[in-house]
Amino acid sequence: MKKLITLSLALGLPAAAQATDTGPLDGADFVVTCTSEQSGETVTLARSGASDAGFIDAGEIRGEVKILPGIDSLTFLHIMGRDVVTFVVDFQDLSYDMTIKGAHATNDRGSCDEPII
Repeated sequence: MKKLITLSLALGLPAAAQATDTGPLDGADFVVTCTSEQSGETVTLARSGASDAGFIDAGEIRGEVKILPGIDSLTFLHIMGRDVVTFVVDFQDLSYDMTIKGAHATNDRGSCDEPII
């Protein structure tokens, strides 16, 4: 009986894991483009390799990011010299909030397109 339960779990869990890995919040690789409400500039965020590492390209802000999961959101953390960039994308309403703390402190917000997976 114990072997039957173990076999059932072993066969069922991979299928269940594949069913939930369908979007950015579930660990999928993706690219999403966001547009600022204030300036109209775009930001591209990406994850490759289904990891907690990614990339940001927002003109002067460009480089690797650490991706931290939240409730219905992902936070992209980028350290640029003495500035810390925090970019939070809410994947339920496709909005974002961005904050830069440091020598170039600023805030921004806007909307994002559907992620390309």
